Amino acid sequence: MRAVIAAQSWPRPTVGDLAPAAAVRIVRDAWSAAAAHVDLDVVAVPDGGPRTADALAGEAVPVGGATAMRMDGAVVLAPAGGARWEPSALSSALLGLAAAGETSRVVVPLGDEPPAGDAVDLWGGGLEAARAGVATLDIVALVGSDRPLLGFTGMSAAVRDGREHDAALAQAAQAQEERWAAIAREADPVASRRALLGPTRLSDEPGTGAAGGLAYALAAMGARLLPAAAATAELAGLDRAAASADLVVAVVDRLDARGLDHGLVSAASSLAARRGVPCVAVTAHLAVGKRDLMAAGVAAAHEAAPGEDALGDQIRRVAHTWTPRR
Repeated sequence: MRAVIAAQSWPRPTVGDLAPAAAVRIVRDAWSAAAAHVDLDVVAVPDGGPRTADALAGEAVPVGGATAMRMDGAVVLAPAGGARWEPSALSSALLGLAAAGETSRVVVPLGDEPPAGDAVDLWGGGLEAARAGVATLDIVALVGSDRPLLGFTGMSAAVRDGREHDAALAQAAQAQEERWAAIAREADPVASRRALLGPTRLSDEPGTGAAGGLAYALAAMGARLLPAAAATAELAGLDRAAASADLVVAVVDRLDARGLDHGLVSAASSLAARRGVPCVAVTAHLAVGKRDLMAAGVAAAHEAAPGEDALGDQIRRVAHTWTPRR
């Protein structure tokens, strides 16, 4: 039997999280102690946010206002400092790569983290000039949401979600919607593309409302938007590892409806479905029911307390439950 485990960070009992590399070590040791006869592969998979490159293997080098990690066929960017993108610094990095004649795919992980600044600053002197400056690059932006930029399910609606009775927040969200609608009226004719199916306006496309509008700003410059979960699984090598798995396990700090739709568990369940094998989740906070898990193709979810010991104990129980005895 072969088990493949995808691990992200894990919460500590007090403050902070274990890094994915530490979670991988705990998971590997615990599973091996419980089921040493199983062929095991544990993969650290980033969350698709701006610091995705930190969990990938490679050497980061500075480029413009970012760092770049070169991998097989791709260059993965990360903020030079901090946990969020600064749009003008990201623009500088992209222009620098274009000027250097970069031919590999340029990956910009966004997740759904708002930028540290105005997303439109990405365009610098204007959208058309920005598009021309990076026209030679194959840019892929990884997004952790499928909401569009505008409308009832767009970026501003997400701001109000659960707090509709907050008058000040509603007013701020309306002002945000009006501002982006004005931006889209000018940018959509430049950036939108003809389509036989689906939306033709860029601001209506799924994912453009992710990361505080930064996804839209990148897409307007010519970037393709891809779901972060599947793309990071590929970057980390999870898809190759799972190609011969008999069991796929995802270890995540939190599993809620959003994580089930757009997180690591969704990528793991998709890879397990290709093989026709079970997918199991291990999490420190379970906020979905069995019906939702079944609909997402997850056979079971096991909840454990924060901390290294609790994670190790739960992994040992999962190993006993989901692997045959020798």
